[in-house]
Amino acid sequence: MALFPILPLPGRILARTAPLGEARRAVPAMAQAGVTGTGRVAVWAARHGFAMAAEAPGRVIRAGRALVDLHPRRHTRHVWTGRGRAHIEVRGLERGRLTRKRLAGGVTRALRGLNGVRWAEVNTVTGQVLLSFDERRVGLDRLLETVQAVEEALGAQDADFPWAQPVPPGDDAPVAAAVTELLVDCAAVAAGVVQSIFRLPALPRVVPAAVAALELERRLRRPLIRRIGPLETELLLSLTSATANGLCGGIGMPAVDMVDRVLLLGEARAGRQVWERREKDLCPGPDCVPRTRPARHLRARTRSPGPVERCEERLAKVAPLAAAGVLALRGSPGRAADTLLAAVPRAARYGRNGFAAAVGRDLARRGVVPLDPSALRLLDDVSAVVIDSAVLVNDGHSAGDGRPHPLASSMLAAAHSTGACVVLTEDERVRGLLPAADLVVGRGERLTDRVRALRNRGGGVLVVSGTDAEALAAADVAVAVPGAPGAEASWSADLVCADGLEDACRILRAVAVARRVSRDCVRLALAGAAAGALLALVGPKRGIVHALTPVHIASLLALVWSATAARRATRDP
Repeated sequence: MALFPILPLPGRILARTAPLGEARRAVPAMAQAGVTGTGRVAVWAARHGFAMAAEAPGRVIRAGRALVDLHPRRHTRHVWTGRGRAHIEVRGLERGRLTRKRLAGGVTRALRGLNGVRWAEVNTVTGQVLLSFDERRVGLDRLLETVQAVEEALGAQDADFPWAQPVPPGDDAPVAAAVTELLVDCAAVAAGVVQSIFRLPALPRVVPAAVAALELERRLRRPLIRRIGPLETELLLSLTSATANGLCGGIGMPAVDMVDRVLLLGEARAGRQVWERREKDLCPGPDCVPRTRPARHLRARTRSPGPVERCEERLAKVAPLAAAGVLALRGSPGRAADTLLAAVPRAARYGRNGFAAAVGRDLARRGVVPLDPSALRLLDDVSAVVIDSAVLVNDGHSAGDGRPHPLASSMLAAAHSTGACVVLTEDERVRGLLPAADLVVGRGERLTDRVRALRNRGGGVLVVSGTDAEALAAADVAVAVPGAPGAEASWSADLVCADGLEDACRILRAVAVARRVSRDCVRLALAGAAAGALLALVGPKRGIVHALTPVHIASLLALVWSATAARRATRDP
């Protein structure tokens, strides 16, 4: 399986049969010679094939470096380029206002001085410099060298990047991680089958049990997270768990994990595709790049205990006692290890993750840009929905007639369907809708202050706004409704809508379904854990597969149910 199956066939063939430089010069010559119709299509495909063929090695290398970035702070720079645009992360922007100002000024001046760069501006929210350039006159390597030279000149060459900074949708690392995990799951299933057929010696059951203990108890993972980072910890545990179970002859867990990875891969690919399609719409020119950032622009994804977390805490307390009881009654360390493995609430985790992945994929296909897809994993914990009333007036466009949008009532109905507290801002243009809110933010109160007060109560806060970057940055889930054309993009948001209130309604409907899905998947997880522990105690001593069969069945059911529920929530009119 290819790691990045993105190269068009014409590009592959021509890249092998002619030097790249000659081919690049030949294609424009063909276009100038009057080639029309099908020939122009072929010319266009060949040109883009050459460009992608030239970029592919660099993309693979950057994705590989991101996967092995095992540091307390991220060393790998996020870089995206396409269609004469680039987003390049800049080191040192977290060192204070003065350093940030010097770096932003130095980077933009240096890039603007390059032959072929049309404009360049530092996006202080994402920590990247955004630029438009002529790909025929300047390449990505030259742009990176220029940014690095400025960083070295200002003493920021050794600065690292925070893990809290979201991975851009166009980045190849999420796709590479999903493909890597999928390949490891396939190898684990193959190893389990070979081990069972040829009766090869298996790993001791204590190995997957130790990995299960790390998955079950969050406090045991904290030292690892502090040492190598949260994303790398999750990837490492996933790969280790699949490998250990496969070498123990258990193919159930990696087989179910393959289904989950397919959903994640679909989400990552859809997010990258919608980013490449809408990136220029989000920021058509330098005037749309934010030059100031909210005080709390990096949201650590901490959350109050939701249904899945409460299930994990409950099983983390019970699992060691249950394993000790099985060991005392049966005197079998293997059965005790099976009990500990069965206590990992995989069905609950798979259910929530599968639902979020399916929702993210379907929303991206509808044009919603996921600037931070991790926000979709918080939908089941939303306790307050805050709506900036400006978005209920003609999609928030300043040139509107001042009347409520036709979907304004549907928006409020969708918000109430979540079961959360619905908050509106005071606005004379939607006076008739204010009584439908549970709380109204007065004109003299900052929306950001109310959002923070709601977060302090516990639970997640979802904010729908068009231009209030401070309120979006303070939210747990931030949904941006596009404003007037040419306005500053909502880079502080997690999800940027394409069809205004229609997309926002779909997101709110997904919130309502997410709670039910998480509760049902928790029940499946508890049932699977109880049945697995019972089989570990009284079942036949025939290996780890039979003891964990109920857990795998519950996990598969959770994935299927959550993906189906997500499809209905986002696709129904």
